[in-house]
Amino acid sequence: MKKILHAAKCITEAGLEIEKILMVETYSISSMYNQLRGDFTNKSWKRLICNSKGCPKWIFIMYLALQERLSTKDRMSKWGIQVEQTCPLCEQEMESHQHLFFSCKYSTEIWSKILTWLGITRQVYSWKDEVEWATRNITGKGAKTELYRLSVAGAIYHVWIERNCKIFQ
Repeated sequence: MKKILHAAKCITEAGLEIEKILMVETYSISSMYNQLRGDFTNKSWKRLICNSKGCPKWIFIMYLALQERLSTKDRMSKWGIQVEQTCPLCEQEMESHQHLFFSCKYSTEIWSKILTWLGITRQVYSWKDEVEWATRNITGKGAKTELYRLSVAGAIYHVWIERNCKIFQ
């Protein structure tokens, strides 16, 4: 009985009316699930993360980078932590996600070499433009697509690790 009452409470909290649910002629678990789950916006970069063959560490760091949740120096200063703002890799500009991933001299050089190795002839874009380019152009399940996904995840991970090594060692 407790489970039934709890389910009724969950349904009303989700904004659904029990009377309307009872009047439905055909019941579908997927439609009920979608109604209870609510609307979520799809992230354009999900193709870079989902079904990637990369190491879990790489995928996790890339997931954090795509959401701009890595603890870069600009974020730490917003939290009130006193930290030197310059990028440890190039020692020229303020460290942020935008700078660290592909605006910094160090990461730009690495990414341009990877792009050349992949056979992609274009300049290195800024972080947001690079993600946008990848979501538009990296589709399907082919070998080139998987290789690009692996490469971008590996590049992001190793730039982040090198940044941490320069700071902490």
